[in-house]
Amino acid sequence: MDTTTIVVLGIIILAVIVIGLVLASRSGRMRGPALKTLPPESRERYVTQWDKIESRFVDSPNDAVREADALLLALLGEREHPLAEDKLPNEMRRARREAVGQEGKGGTEGMRQALLHYRAVIEEHARPEEREQTKGRREIAS
Repeated sequence: MDTTTIVVLGIIILAVIVIGLVLASRSGRMRGPALKTLPPESRERYVTQWDKIESRFVDSPNDAVREADALLLALLGEREHPLAEDKLPNEMRRARREAVGQEGKGGTEGMRQALLHYRAVIEEHARPEEREQTKGRREIAS
């Protein structure tokens, strides 16, 4: 091998390594933020508060949706999730749109759909062990 061939191979190898590092860096950012794990007592507190919110939905849907949003912001904050609107979980952003009727339904049905989306966020962040068990469950029991 002559010197030119060695230099060209070195540049190609270097380029492949740089591209690999860039792709690895991007995929790490796409996954989402690294979140702090909740201690069991915090998880239990959030789950208990969530159950109370769900039980109040029938009597006061507006209040239940507002409380659900506040509870999830507190939960995400405790897990050190970035709370900027564009960084919130997709289900939470969708819940907010449903609650105000931007997703087409509005009214009580929109708030019910919003609560279902909020529930998905609770199951993901406060009940990770139950998430697989309730994956198909989409209705709110009254």
